[in-house]
Amino acid sequence: MLSVVYLIRKDILLVYRYMLLLLPFFLYMAWAQIGTLLVYVTVPAIFMLITSCTFDMQNTNPRFTASLPVSRTQVVLSKYASLAPFTLIGLLFAAVLQGGAALLNLDAGSFRLTEIALVIAINVAVASLYLPLYFWLGPKGMQIVRLVFIMIVAIGSSTLGALSQRSDLLQRWLGGSVQGAGMIWGTVCLALVVLLGASVFLSLKLYAKQDI
Repeated sequence: MLSVVYLIRKDILLVYRYMLLLLPFFLYMAWAQIGTLLVYVTVPAIFMLITSCTFDMQNTNPRFTASLPVSRTQVVLSKYASLAPFTLIGLLFAAVLQGGAALLNLDAGSFRLTEIALVIAINVAVASLYLPLYFWLGPKGMQIVRLVFIMIVAIGSSTLGALSQRSDLLQRWLGGSVQGAGMIWGTVCLALVVLLGASVFLSLKLYAKQDI
């Protein structure tokens, strides 16, 4: 367990300087969708996950990690677990932005539990799709896939953020005032558990067969 924590710490250290360079982009995305939490939490979290995987490949970190007393299972689990601190950093980023917006008398929305749950669901779904490809394709194959995922996350988050502001039905669903909302959330949670479990299982199998 401690080894997984150290691997997560390694991922955070790999990305933090690069993310500072992307801060103007994140600020622009947040300004463009100032009234929604989705954009300025989801985008940084997924970008950090993708960036940590990219730096791993570019810096031949898998070979170095393989020489350490950690199992391949721990390496895979650490990648999935790193999504938790990345999402937390995104939430802190959102809190700072909301504080700044309040000082400027701008409406930046509010922290609703349903929006935070939706952000977590999106992050888990994207990571569950991205990480098996990362463990399967390796450095060369992931170049195009990485760009595609970045575009999907950026455009998808902006679109969903705009919908959450303009769609009355989505607003009522996020507010929990739609009939059957609890059943919908339960179905989403069950689907995410199945997706995440299948993703971890597949990543473990793929990474076990990978020649490092």
